Amino acid sequence: EASQVQITGVRVEPTETGLSIVLETAEGDVPTPATQTVGNALTADIPNAVLALPGDEMFEQFGPAEGIALVIVTELLDGGVRVSITGTDAPPQAEVSTEAGNLVLSVMPVVATAADGDDDAIQVVVTATRTEEEIQDVPRSVTVITREEIEELSQLNTNLLDILGQTVPGFGPPTFRNTERGRIRGRETQILIDGVPITGNTISNVNGFRSIAPSAIERIEVVRGPSAVFGQGARGGVINIITRRPSEDEATATVEARVSSRGDFAEDSFGNYFGVNVSGNEAPVDYVFNFSTEGFGFPFDGEGDRIISGEPIEDGRNINVLGKLGVNIGENQRLQFSVNHNDDSSDEREFASDPSVDDDPDADKARAIPFDFECIDIDCATYSRTYTTLSLNYNHDDIFGSQLRLQGFYRDTDISLGPPLFDEFTGDFPGSSLGSFLFLIGETEVFGGRLEIETPISETFNLFWGADYNNDKAVQPRLVLEEESDGVFRDTGDVVDVLPSYTVESLGLFAQGQWDITPRWLLSGGVRYENIGLSADDYSIRVFVPEPIDVEGGSVDVDDVVFNIGTVYDLTDELSVFASFSQGFGIPEGGDILFAGIFSGLRSLEDDVEISAPQVVNNYELGVRGQWQDVQFSLAGFFNQSDLGTSFTFNDDGFGAVVRTPERFYGVEATVDWQSSDTWQLGGLISWFEGESDLDEDGDFEPFSSRIVSPLKITAYVENETLPGWRNRLQALYSGSRDRAFDAEVDPVAIDSYFVLDYISSIDLGPGSLQIGIQNLLDTQYFPPISQFLGGRSISSRTPAPGRTVSIGYRVTF
Repeated sequence: EASQVQITGVRVEPTETGLSIVLETAEGDVPTPATQTVGNALTADIPNAVLALPGDEMFEQFGPAEGIALVIVTELLDGGVRVSITGTDAPPQAEVSTEAGNLVLSVMPVVATAADGDDDAIQVVVTATRTEEEIQDVPRSVTVITREEIEELSQLNTNLLDILGQTVPGFGPPTFRNTERGRIRGRETQILIDGVPITGNTISNVNGFRSIAPSAIERIEVVRGPSAVFGQGARGGVINIITRRPSEDEATATVEARVSSRGDFAEDSFGNYFGVNVSGNEAPVDYVFNFSTEGFGFPFDGEGDRIISGEPIEDGRNINVLGKLGVNIGENQRLQFSVNHNDDSSDEREFASDPSVDDDPDADKARAIPFDFECIDIDCATYSRTYTTLSLNYNHDDIFGSQLRLQGFYRDTDISLGPPLFDEFTGDFPGSSLGSFLFLIGETEVFGGRLEIETPISETFNLFWGADYNNDKAVQPRLVLEEESDGVFRDTGDVVDVLPSYTVESLGLFAQGQWDITPRWLLSGGVRYENIGLSADDYSIRVFVPEPIDVEGGSVDVDDVVFNIGTVYDLTDELSVFASFSQGFGIPEGGDILFAGIFSGLRSLEDDVEISAPQVVNNYELGVRGQWQDVQFSLAGFFNQSDLGTSFTFNDDGFGAVVRTPERFYGVEATVDWQSSDTWQLGGLISWFEGESDLDEDGDFEPFSSRIVSPLKITAYVENETLPGWRNRLQALYSGSRDRAFDAEVDPVAIDSYFVLDYISSIDLGPGSLQIGIQNLLDTQYFPPISQFLGGRSISSRTPAPGRTVSIGYRVTF
């Protein structure tokens, strides 16, 4: 057996092309090293060698040359010596030679081009572990929706929730509703915009997906399943919406305009869209400005009838403004300010849902009827929601060898919802006469911050740690409107607090480690401590009850520690398996707790509301992922359970309640994409899951309702470049049937299946491209699962999906 070669010294010397690494050796032949690339690192493994450095067990040098972040020389556990050279933008190149018995590596850094730095090309995600990581190294189910996909699908529908329903396993199919919050695998999700939490803590159905327009988005990263890396609200997963990035050029502008019809060109169905995106990079400053405005016509179903539900934006408009300004301070520091403002509003209501359909035995869907609604001194027939988010980010890429990210943010949400038409409240409050309505207004203010530090402990182990703080304050009064005459109401000036002013405050401390055990085997895990407090003022309940009830406010605090651990093993360079255990943490939403207390005889927040035991969700997942040049696929199975649920439901009397019982969800998901040639692409996904709860805590689980558990979903697409510059895409969605909850007397009706086709075309024309989108190509009459579920209780809530929707637009970049 050959004697081991001793490496007695390491010299790193700059050269004209990069640097030279000289390994000084004692007498003996130097074995030829085996090199490979792992991420941005080039490694050279020298067999039959040992380190004999004076006073040190390893050699380490940060930033020895431009384009080189780190050089490490260390012994391997199974014998031999490894030289690892990490590039700042891309893995470096090296030539190996020997000089005077020493081993010499001539290293040349690789400067990333625009294509090399494209996150979409290398599939880097930042959400799963809160730091940049290649998707192949994430031991979780992750979906990335690129800007190109968002732009393409926006030709059909600009509702982000419906885009996710088409592309993400674990999500229900598109609902065509603007107040659904969206669930992943049956559980509530945490929505982030550039890391800022958007998910509201009120019961007013504030939909975080409506707070930003698709044109302002660079990519969406969806982590499916609960996450211990993030805090309250991430029990079903995390959706991180990443806003537009500045271009590499000095200035780039994109302008887009289109017209659409949500009813096969029916009268009143027409809408319009205009958007502009300007960005540039004039070192050291870069910027992004994005503006879009979209007007919506009335939707019509596949039978040509007007759709009315009271909640979608009908004959309304959405305006969104995004601005970002970044400054690079030297080579390692960056400061960025961002603002996003979104305004959702509708004009005065012209139609309402006819309540008489509930008494019509032949009616099978909601029916719109004209309605003349007028208010005095207040524009009560309109509907509006405004969202404003501000954030300031500071990054330092080399502070004592670590990377630091610091973020402060502020978010304000204002809602104004007109009274529920044809619902008369008879509670004992001032203003009651012929009939009274409650006009909902509300505001949520959130401020907080995030501290994230990434510290390389060694060549193979990274530690990511930090803290989160959120302060969420909500107020939700309702104005009392009195009917003066038929269809005419006046503002009484009285304000009724359905909910008091309340605050949800949270503090989280976390640490996450990642260990490359071998070049093919990765292990990651972490821990998070979370403390959440709910506090509310004293208030008086004066609606929904026969007599006013005085409730004593106070505060309740809960805390817990949650964990996660996961591993990825590369069977080959293209095929890997992963497994993970992760926990999610949360309490019932503050608004749900207080609202449910109205019906449960609440007298004191501290004494009567039991939230001292938080919900901890345990999630187990096993999967396999493949990444070949032409084919990408994933397959995963999951099971998660919690001893204490946080579901908000309505009892048989129609009163709200927070249910704290054992829950469990399980399912399978698969995705595949195939680039069969330069001109053909096809793929799709399949997603199935079930959920159950033990309401009586007797060990006998009953299925969740179809409002929470979606039926089997299958999507497929085929895309072809028919001629140079002309691309066509045909996509299909199948939503299966579900009768399990109906058989268990949980659902009012069984859920029926349906099938729908969409078509998208893009044609290079002149300096830009002509975009054509046709949703529901066959003009099918169908009802999304949520509409079927609600319609089982009241036909006036059984609203069909839009019929054939046509969009024609033009986009140009200069």
